[in-house]
Amino acid sequence: MMTQPVRNGLAALIGLGLVILLLRFGPALVGGWMGGGEGAWVESGFTLALFGPMLLIGWAGRRLAGLPGAVGSPWRSLGLGAATGLGGVLLATGYTALAGTLAWVQRGDAGPLLALGLFVIAVQVAAEEYVFRGWLQPVLVTLVGRWAAVPLISAIFAALHLMTGSASGAVALLNLFLGGMLFGLIAAGPLGLAGAFGAHFAWNIGEQLLLGLDPNPGIGAFGAMIDLDLRGLPLWGGSDQGLNGSLAMSLSLLALVVGRLLADRSVDAKVATT
Repeated sequence: MMTQPVRNGLAALIGLGLVILLLRFGPALVGGWMGGGEGAWVESGFTLALFGPMLLIGWAGRRLAGLPGAVGSPWRSLGLGAATGLGGVLLATGYTALAGTLAWVQRGDAGPLLALGLFVIAVQVAAEEYVFRGWLQPVLVTLVGRWAAVPLISAIFAALHLMTGSASGAVALLNLFLGGMLFGLIAAGPLGLAGAFGAHFAWNIGEQLLLGLDPNPGIGAFGAMIDLDLRGLPLWGGSDQGLNGSLAMSLSLLALVVGRLLADRSVDAKVATT
């Protein structure tokens, strides 16, 4: 007879398979259904059609696994996570400035579409966090422990981005893994899933809607508060991968991950001595 953790693990494998199928074939199906086109509303429709079902999969998976809700104050966790994410993207941007690849272009285009961009990014981030850190990671923790589950889910998170073509190159893959590690460690700690969502959401809106660093060059369909570009050395952001394919992001994420690991080790040591 299978134990509950094993049943949850099998359900998680099925859920992961559904997510892989969605990300592998969904973009072409949704793109064909929408008939192409560009602009904020087209991008919104595409993102919601793809990540809405993914969010539902993650939510249903958590419910089926009987995973607990937020512990403590979710708003506090959300705020502290957001501070971590925004601090990380600003630190990475600072590294590009030191490397001489950061360029001010213009004030940006902070129009009413920014609110739509916030909503769309929130849905995408919520879908990824519910599936990876909200469902798959805690199920895996019950089977192999936190210190194996977090890097394994981070590797899967990075590999799926590579499979869908949303990232390319060794540095971009490394950054996706480190980002997954950061969000995974936050989710596994006192801040929980709300903290991981806050960090991921603040990082994305900081990069896209605040600083205009994604896409590079230019700004996205939703506009940005200011428009910064990265030019010059590809390893420091001067490519179409921008900050996401730069060593600046690697250094920032590595610093945050190491800091999180040290904090978690300290907490574990205090628990062990009590």
